Amino acid sequence: MLNRRFLRVKALQSIYAYHQSESSNLPQAERQLLAGVDDLYKLFVYQLSFWVEIRQFAERRIEENKQKHFPTEEDLNPNMKFVDNRVLKVLDDNQHLNKLVDQYKIDWTDSREDFIRNMFVKLTETPEYQEYMNNGKSSFSDDKRFLATVIDTYMPENGLLYDYYSDRELSYNSDYQLAIYLLWKFISELPASFDAASMLPPVYKDEAEDKEFVVKLFEKTILHADEYMEMVKANISNWDYDRLALMDKILIFMALTEFIEFHSIPVKVTINEYIEISKFYSTPESRRFVNGMLDRLSTELKEKGRLVKTGLGLVDK
Repeated sequence: MLNRRFLRVKALQSIYAYHQSESSNLPQAERQLLAGVDDLYKLFVYQLSFWVEIRQFAERRIEENKQKHFPTEEDLNPNMKFVDNRVLKVLDDNQHLNKLVDQYKIDWTDSREDFIRNMFVKLTETPEYQEYMNNGKSSFSDDKRFLATVIDTYMPENGLLYDYYSDRELSYNSDYQLAIYLLWKFISELPASFDAASMLPPVYKDEAEDKEFVVKLFEKTILHADEYMEMVKANISNWDYDRLALMDKILIFMALTEFIEFHSIPVKVTINEYIEISKFYSTPESRRFVNGMLDRLSTELKEKGRLVKTGLGLVDK
């Protein structure tokens, strides 16, 4: 579920928080890092549960409309396409998801008549919903396409949903966009074979290996910060080091940790990863600066014999 880029981002967030708090309790910070990874997964489960609840609300509303004293033709013969969405129905029935919902104590009961209703009404007003409900198609791929499109188009900027999560867990503030991407990726790649007995993807692809990666990246970046600072200062030009954004410094320090400590990760993979992360977590000018600095630093480390790569780390692509 959480690939290395997500783990790098969680390490980045934790290193930034560590510096901002001026804490010196590294073991506690490491525990908070791993808890943050778990919280991101919990928010992903929350997002799945949200869509299941929306479907259940729509189904209850249809049944309530049928019980009106004077139901309309539309009340008696409603369009059931959203309620019958194959993806949402299988998620509703999925045993693993329901177990996680219970484990995380996710409960929408107090939100059904205001927040959930509001979210459903907003959904029905979108052109994507209207097109989906009336396109005459009936397939798993069409159901999946609709959900992926709505998630990608409307959820990132959904302030009401963001506030809902923020009111419950402060840590969700930094993870909201990441969780939406996880949700979109999961829905987009969901196979038609997924059923009630299928397992959701785990937090880590390889728990022992990935936990070791993210903790080591976090720890070594902090412990070698002074050394890395001097390396950056020696390679900087036309810039005052003290004026660099803290986020840029951390990104470069993390890349230096990967250059030196992670022998199986190719240099170009590391550089590309931190350039991509810089697009979302630093200033507009960061991409070019981070790229140039990492090129210079990797060349320097190689010349000094400190850039030791083995196995997959030797792959230059």
